[in-house]
Amino acid sequence: MRTITFILTILVVVGAIVVANSFYTVRQDQQAIVLQLGNPVAIRNAPETDEAGLYFKVPVFQQVTLLDRKNLGLDISDIDVLASDQRRLTVDAFVRWRIKEPLLFYQRLRNETAAETQLHRFTESAIREALGDVPVPEIVSGQRVILMNRIRDTVNENLAGTGIDIIDVRIRQADLPAAIAEGVYNRMRTDRLQEAERIRAEGEERARLIRATGEREATVLRAQAREQSERIRGEGDARRNEIYAEAYNVDPEFFRFYRSLIACERSIQEGTQLIVDPNNLGVCDIFAEEAARTGR
Repeated sequence: MRTITFILTILVVVGAIVVANSFYTVRQDQQAIVLQLGNPVAIRNAPETDEAGLYFKVPVFQQVTLLDRKNLGLDISDIDVLASDQRRLTVDAFVRWRIKEPLLFYQRLRNETAAETQLHRFTESAIREALGDVPVPEIVSGQRVILMNRIRDTVNENLAGTGIDIIDVRIRQADLPAAIAEGVYNRMRTDRLQEAERIRAEGEERARLIRATGEREATVLRAQAREQSERIRGEGDARRNEIYAEAYNVDPEFFRFYRSLIACERSIQEGTQLIVDPNNLGVCDIFAEEAARTGR
């Protein structure tokens, strides 16, 4: 009885293992190659198809290799490039690729690791070849898009027959090597400092010239203003004297009296003592009494 139970247990376990190894799942982002004794016999969910799902395979005799169906990326960094103007650059790039023909890919490369090795080698070679034909300014900005398309086409040609499709190759960064970049930076910094000093010196010289011109013009304007004011003052004094003379000639007695009143008013306001007329000393007193009475 115990022997029968043991045998049944073994059969159940073996059956479970067989059933578990008889089915496999292919996701939407995967493609599968079914191998029978090492030879490909079927492809599931290849590009341009929609065959994701659960599938049956013969245990032991058939194996399944799963490959990515989505776009894959590969970063390639620190590529030393000698441009056509004999200047060295360190280039970082990345590649977008996919497995377009899974059967051909498996036959030529087997897996993604081997594919990335080949892709890395051919991409580096294509980058050096393309960038070595142009000067650095064209790499940095001028023909960058054209160069990247050329690199992509070259890598596609080199990997033809491997089942790989290169979607895009992009130069992420193209810099001078660290040692050279430091020297270039120092030289540029020195040039900029010299340029700044030159501009500052020119500015100071121009500022001095403007200040000197302004001061000279201000001196001239002040002199002209003083000359004009003296001329106007002289003309005014002459006109005043002329008016006084005309008034005096009309009525000398009234003019003397009027001048005496003005003098008295000034003497009172300034607190001084003034003798207006030896023959008429009471004029100021009369004027003072009248001012006290009227409050003016």
